[in-house]
Amino acid sequence: MFSHDSMIKVVTQNEKMPLNTPASLRCSLQNSEEVLIVTWQKVKPISPENMVTFSKNHGVVVQPAYKDKINITQLELKNSTITFWNTTLEDEGCYKCLFNTFGSGKISGTACLTLSVQPTVFLHYKFFEDHLNITCSANARPAPVIFWKVSGSGIENSTEVLSHPNGTTSVTSILQVKDPKSQVGKEVVCQVLHLGKVTSITQTVDKGFWFSVPLLLSIVSLVILLVLISILLYWKRHRNQDRGKLSQEVQRRKQMIFLIAPPGAQEDRNKGWQQCVCLLLAGVLEHLGGHFL
Repeated sequence: MFSHDSMIKVVTQNEKMPLNTPASLRCSLQNSEEVLIVTWQKVKPISPENMVTFSKNHGVVVQPAYKDKINITQLELKNSTITFWNTTLEDEGCYKCLFNTFGSGKISGTACLTLSVQPTVFLHYKFFEDHLNITCSANARPAPVIFWKVSGSGIENSTEVLSHPNGTTSVTSILQVKDPKSQVGKEVVCQVLHLGKVTSITQTVDKGFWFSVPLLLSIVSLVILLVLISILLYWKRHRNQDRGKLSQEVQRRKQMIFLIAPPGAQEDRNKGWQQCVCLLLAGVLEHLGGHFL
């Protein structure tokens, strides 16, 4: 889009560019005036702010606040182009190109830069016990507009708008369908309008899982019953194992007793004790006889 000042001497072109990309603004002086210096200024509420200048004598001079951000990329006095290397939110606005001429003084024009972010669109749905929610959300700069293509009755629409620090705006539109089954198998179309362009997303509503309190209670009860049965079976199995271990221990101890003291060894042990007792008595009698003699 081109614009002219009131004297139709300066032609400018406004630009709409994506955020975080390079962008350029152009000014052209349409008369034969001799230009001494070109100055670019940012339009601000109180007074314009000098950004960069170009002249034959001094070349390009960028103000410290704008170094590494902008430059004059068309080194002419009657046709000037300023380029932003990587646009940010602060760069959006209007800029004045000022031609300082010999004899006619200062002649200016204004070019504006609008920054945008292409929309990111999401479409999904969720079944509830008594209704179906279909949600379409779009995030863009400037704020997008959402339209629906959906058939059926008993549908309510609500919209939420949220602005973000990065300059984008999120718009969320929610359709609440009172009869969920009426939408099963049907297509739902979400259309997003942004900067004159329409983006459409289509989704077919599949048969979903309806949330039901009685069904949920039944499932929970079944799970609890299965857990209790598992615990009971586990306890019975370990109790039988403990009984088997106890029986094996009793048998093992009996075997140990028989191994330690078998019948034949017990008789030999008794005979040994008898021999010891006889020898002890004989010794005692012999000692007593020696005293009496």
